[in-house]
Amino acid sequence: MKRTWRFWFALWAGKLITKGLLVAGKKGTTLPGKIAQWFDPEIMRHLSVAYTDGIIMITGTNGKTTTANLLASIIRQSGEKFAFNQAGANLVTGITGALIQNTRWNGYSRASLALLEVDEATVPKFCEQVTPTLAIVTNFFRDQLDRYGELDTTVRMVRASLPKETVLVLNADDPLVAQFGTDHEPVIYYGVERTPDSRSESQETREARFCPVCGTELTYTLFHYGQLGIFKCTGCGFHRLEPEILAQNVRLVEGLLLFQVGETPFTLSLQGYYNLYNALAALTAARQLKISDELIEKGLREFIPQAGRMERFYLPDGEITLTLVKNPTGFDQVIQTMLGVDKPLRILIGINDLAADGRDISWLWDVNFERLGMYEASIKQVICTGLRAEDIALRLKYAGVPVEKLVIEHTLTEALDGLQANRAVEEVAFICPTYTLLFPLRGLLESRQQNGGLSRPKAKAAGEGAHS
Repeated sequence: MKRTWRFWFALWAGKLITKGLLVAGKKGTTLPGKIAQWFDPEIMRHLSVAYTDGIIMITGTNGKTTTANLLASIIRQSGEKFAFNQAGANLVTGITGALIQNTRWNGYSRASLALLEVDEATVPKFCEQVTPTLAIVTNFFRDQLDRYGELDTTVRMVRASLPKETVLVLNADDPLVAQFGTDHEPVIYYGVERTPDSRSESQETREARFCPVCGTELTYTLFHYGQLGIFKCTGCGFHRLEPEILAQNVRLVEGLLLFQVGETPFTLSLQGYYNLYNALAALTAARQLKISDELIEKGLREFIPQAGRMERFYLPDGEITLTLVKNPTGFDQVIQTMLGVDKPLRILIGINDLAADGRDISWLWDVNFERLGMYEASIKQVICTGLRAEDIALRLKYAGVPVEKLVIEHTLTEALDGLQANRAVEEVAFICPTYTLLFPLRGLLESRQQNGGLSRPKAKAAGEGAHS
């Protein structure tokens, strides 16, 4: 593909701006990508041809960032270099900026493999210029309806955009994702046999109550969470296929997620059974890259959670888990994880309604906070902060959380102080913010951890005590 003067202007402008940001101590990729796109709207197409070992795209509603970083951890174990939008800038400008960072001034790439997290709404624009070798689709849930529109629209848009020559790695347990395999080849499915939380009946909100192929109501023999489970349509026969990569013997031991694929045991230092799907997606892609199970196991075990994805901080007053919340199903799984700890809980919930969070916060009424109300004896305190602190406090009151356990505190430092004040040794603390509160809270936690925090415990290798 011939590179025009527009390409060279775009590349050099992007690299100059990147260099300036690095000198200023910033890591931004969005601005260089934005400027480069202005000079050459086709720059992604030109840059993508350098990745002769392949381009891996990861998209879906929940788990994109964690899946991408899990796979990155595995690839690093293999020693291969790769381009990666690690900062999570998953729109066109952020992806372009990441590719520019990985390109030399002479236009040659520093790596021949690219790992790119792509926002669902960005998939059409991305695939207009780039043909992914491998595309991982994690799941689909309602998320920021004021930005994405109805979920069916998002699903159709992503499905129609995926090139026919791309190998799809699909979540077999989500009917909205599994349907992609009905008219596409090749496809590789991953899924879960069952978890300790799997049930034959479910009262949770489901996005796919009806068959995406014919519209008949789906029947389930097992629910994992949301619409994920073992499903079948009695109308057209669409059903959950047996996955090539199947997690079995799933359990949580001492804060570690343990499972087997075939005879191989794996360890993941992440809480929440929903993170099992992220690990399986990364594992499936890694096997496609011909990475050994030994290196995959090590990459999963030594993975350090990224910003706000069940990320643990070890403070003098005790450990705190920070996890982003952004839609009903994701928040439901966080609640399930918190209650699954089976210890007294202290919770800080931060809700903003800025553009990046989603202006419409009515989704809070679809979250099953009633579970917190049912276990109110375990709830020591819930601190509500953010621009919509009063709204989340009201929602929790109606869910049955006693008013005397609810605290409204708009100042983040004082909210964090309140979370730790008079905390007993056996109490567990979680912080659940929306996007624009995530990094301010994370900055406070990092600062306190550096000033006298505890050291991070090391995960045991597969086959050691954690598997006993």
